[in-house]
Amino acid sequence: MTRRFALGAGGLLLLAGCQAARGPLPENGSIDLLTLLRDKPEHSRFVNALTASGLASRIGRQNGAATLFVPTNDALNGLPADLRALLDSPPSSPNDAQRARLATLVNANAAFGLLRLGDIQARQGRVVTWDRGRLQVNQTGPRTATIVRDGVPPVPGRPVIAITRGDILASDGVFHVTSAPILPASPGA
Repeated sequence: MTRRFALGAGGLLLLAGCQAARGPLPENGSIDLLTLLRDKPEHSRFVNALTASGLASRIGRQNGAATLFVPTNDALNGLPADLRALLDSPPSSPNDAQRARLATLVNANAAFGLLRLGDIQARQGRVVTWDRGRLQVNQTGPRTATIVRDGVPPVPGRPVIAITRGDILASDGVFHVTSAPILPASPGA
């Protein structure tokens, strides 16, 4: 084994060790939304929807702050099987129909502006989503709330959508973890 190879391999091991030991990214507004979400495996399906729909480009400082209501992967299990398959294995070049289907989901779960729970309450709990839907958000605790979308009647036996962990701050917005996706008023999500 040459010395150069030995140093290179040792450097790779050191780098791998640093990556494993770094821990979760800070949620203090120093990291952008997409990087922060990509660091959280429990949100990979929503990240796939953002990316494959083409709407990830709407997020970033150049476009202004965004607020995302991000369901966990498990919270998306109630979606139709074909949509879940698209979220789990998005094509590298989605067709127009696939992009539109994913965009419907993302647009119902995103809003313009940096809206922490306190900011939402100052607006009487009202939020307008990217698809122009109207949400009523009622804070239930310091970082929790419930969400109801106008025009989407409650389904008997299905719990109300909850923000289970709110105010996760990024440099270009904020996201709130939800117990289920916010569905659009019309079918097709």
